[in-house]
Amino acid sequence: MRRPVTRSCLIALTALATAGALFPGAAQAAGAAQGGGARTAAVTKWTKISTDAGLGIASAGLYRTADGMLHVAWARQDGPSSFSLNYSTVGPNATLAGTGTIVKSWAAVSFYPRLVAGPSGGIRVVFTGGNGVSGSPYNLGAMYSATATSAGTTWKLVKGSMSHTTFVPATNTSATTQSSGTPVASWPGGSGVAFHVGTDPNAPATAPDGTVAVASGAGPVVGTALARENDGSVWVAWFTESFASDQGYWVDKITPTQAAKTEAPGSGGPSLANNHPLQSVAFAAGAKGGGYLAYCVPTASIPCAHIALWKVGAATATTVPGSTTQHAAHVAIAAAPGGHLWVLWYDTSQNKIHVIRSNAAVTKFGPGQTIAAPPSTSVLDGLQAEGSQGPLDVVALVLQTTAGSTPSYWDIQLLPKLTLAGSPATVAPGKVVTFTVTDVGDPVAGATVTFLGKNATTNSSGVATVTVPTGTAAGSYTATAAKNGYTSATFTEKVS
Repeated sequence: MRRPVTRSCLIALTALATAGALFPGAAQAAGAAQGGGARTAAVTKWTKISTDAGLGIASAGLYRTADGMLHVAWARQDGPSSFSLNYSTVGPNATLAGTGTIVKSWAAVSFYPRLVAGPSGGIRVVFTGGNGVSGSPYNLGAMYSATATSAGTTWKLVKGSMSHTTFVPATNTSATTQSSGTPVASWPGGSGVAFHVGTDPNAPATAPDGTVAVASGAGPVVGTALARENDGSVWVAWFTESFASDQGYWVDKITPTQAAKTEAPGSGGPSLANNHPLQSVAFAAGAKGGGYLAYCVPTASIPCAHIALWKVGAATATTVPGSTTQHAAHVAIAAAPGGHLWVLWYDTSQNKIHVIRSNAAVTKFGPGQTIAAPPSTSVLDGLQAEGSQGPLDVVALVLQTTAGSTPSYWDIQLLPKLTLAGSPATVAPGKVVTFTVTDVGDPVAGATVTFLGKNATTNSSGVATVTVPTGTAAGSYTATAAKNGYTSATFTEKVS
């Protein structure tokens, strides 16, 4: 059996990221000019949602329960030979509702714990590691899981494991569930991407792991990410860092039957700069179907000339607006209700995070939002997001400039932005103004339009009408559109 990951390896990885080796220029002033035409919007403040974790090369697990609460699982180094998995529960406006421990005093734990749906509406955390107890089934370096109710406050280890191998790495792991609720896990394997479907009462699991093979002699597989399509199929995405013809971003269907892997257009090559994702690959299933991959497109000398969004199977990818500054990193993606997608990234030269939202058909993007990184950010080590119920929670792993600090997790919540337009743009007293409320071009029903002291509600086409009162003086008047869960919009209507 494999012994747990060694402490020296974990500490070396942590020291690399904590030292700021990834982005030595990331601490430039947060007030630097924004690029790419992105538009700054009012947002709530960042909230620190973890203690200092002591781990720089790490990634939190995110899962939103039906009550709208965001659950975050994260690893922490508690001592030279002691690690723990912890949880934080985040409510509206990035309010920290609670935090606690999942497992503690382990000799090693996954830096990439993953949260998925659990039994009976609960939550499951999928992770690897070893508890340091000789002869324990939880000391093998296999993939394990623990479950909790939807409250996510009391966790119980599940008997057995989710891998046949006992060589699951501490990073680059991923998990999702099948339509039936059966969990699926993936990780970099010896010959490509390894995956396992379901839990096994034995540790290690008796059933073999599946494999997506990469080219013989290829470099390491990193950033594995799983997503379940509307038809129930499960797909895996990853980056192959081979410095050969197969370097780039790849996807493959792994259940119910495995398909041939496909490389994303323009995503890498032997003569191009290394566009390593530096975290999990940005991969998500859209609410209206289709898998979507966001990634940096390199040139010979630039790791991220721009960010591309690719619908799996399409012949070409779309350039994400505002991403051509050549300083983008830590690309993330999140699916939203109705088919919308959020794409976000960190600009290393500006110390800012850019966020942009698509329409429901994922054929165009709305105006972007730009937010400063968390307070006193020295190095941003990871960026993730969750938007399945409307609001977008942005979770960042950052090292602050504060002396003695180590990386910790921060959260900020953004809302989709309404757009309001009036027709005609100039109206006479006693006449009707037709207002249209949209979300990246899609009609928004149930929004309240307020104009000249009158309220009207938009219909299914996003339209509401208001009659200008007789006797209204000529001039410019502001109309406002508002709906719960959105940032309001204004429009200036002229009366003459």
